[in-house]
Amino acid sequence: MKLRASRAATTTRRGARLGLAAAALAGALACATVAPATAAPERIQGCGWNESRGGERAYYEHCATNTNVWIQVKRWPRSNYHRCVGPGRTNLDADATGAWYDSNYRGGLCSHPGDTGP
Repeated sequence: MKLRASRAATTTRRGARLGLAAAALAGALACATVAPATAAPERIQGCGWNESRGGERAYYEHCATNTNVWIQVKRWPRSNYHRCVGPGRTNLDADATGAWYDSNYRGGLCSHPGDTGP
């Protein structure tokens, strides 16, 4: 009877050690995964329309590096319009509710970022 009780206690201790080791490994992996993400600058969203977040204005991110393009900016309650944007981030109006590349407007390409049209 004592032998069975001793084996049961050993099995319980072994299970507890394995559980503790698994928890420690999971914690180490979680820290290893989080560290690189916080070390690099975070990009809020991606190319194209980016809605306002955390007090930032909505913007359009043009990811090409060698062209200027026409985008259509949707606003509410004011009317929509076209805007020429260059590579990188272009902040939009406070009432902008959407923006997209418009290849049909004047051929899609433009010369002077900041120009606007109907």
